[in-house]
Amino acid sequence: MNKTHLISSLILGLCSASAFASVSLLSSSQCQAMTSNNVMAPKAPVQCDRLRNVTFTHYNFEGKTATGKVVVLDAVAPYVDRIFNELYKKGFPIAQAQPIEQFGGDDNKSMDANNTSAFNYRPIAGKSSLSLHAYGVAVDINPLQNPFVEFTSWGTATFKPLKGHEYANRMLNRLGKKEQRGLAESAIATFTNNGFVYWGGYWDTPIDFQHFQTSRDMAYLMTDMPEKDASTFFKNYVGWVSSCQQNYGSEQMDTFLDYSAYLKTELNTTSSLNRLYKANPNAVIQAINKTAKASQTRCFG
Repeated sequence: MNKTHLISSLILGLCSASAFASVSLLSSSQCQAMTSNNVMAPKAPVQCDRLRNVTFTHYNFEGKTATGKVVVLDAVAPYVDRIFNELYKKGFPIAQAQPIEQFGGDDNKSMDANNTSAFNYRPIAGKSSLSLHAYGVAVDINPLQNPFVEFTSWGTATFKPLKGHEYANRMLNRLGKKEQRGLAESAIATFTNNGFVYWGGYWDTPIDFQHFQTSRDMAYLMTDMPEKDASTFFKNYVGWVSSCQQNYGSEQMDTFLDYSAYLKTELNTTSSLNRLYKANPNAVIQAINKTAKASQTRCFG
């Protein structure tokens, strides 16, 4: 390989790398914009110093490339980065992805714009308890194609966004119809393999097809931990998912026992990890720093 060819290859490699995703700190101006748009508040469980931008290249539904950005907790950011890298490589389309302050912190406006988003200091829809979006550990993807569906006591379904009813049929391929693209079902494995095991499409009511998250106990634990320990925990969590699937298959995910369940067994507790961490942080950290030993019974109940 001559010198000119080598330099050209290096430049091409750098350009290709930059076309994917990157993780960065939030600027003070961005944090101020989040606060002024009710996306951030002093009483939020995670503050701007623990949040990260994940900026990525994606395909839109016209097949063109665009740049998107989501804001997530520092510990999960490298894996959200990887999620969007993998979706880009698979050609998975995303309509748009902009931080939700662009919509005044209004989740309904964001959904109406078919906007993929993550962090937002807000409660669960229709409830007073905080959404996991307020912890930076939940991602909503293509809300139009993956609507939030609620059911009344008499069985009527309501869709958010409203036009999401056009995607009530979740089959990717149907006789005489075009393939449905951008459905969350096509991204389940990618999210699962990167630690976002919990999907709103698994729920009975409401059904939140757009929504991927960690568990609530994990959210509490990682936001209480220093960044370094939270990052180690989530890295181990992703490793546990990978080890269980590689050694014992992914067909039994309905009975999957995650890394949190493994740690509880190791610590001989039925309490939440976060509660135990508050009472005895050293014990939890020591368990996290030990090499996890996966087995059939430890991976699947």
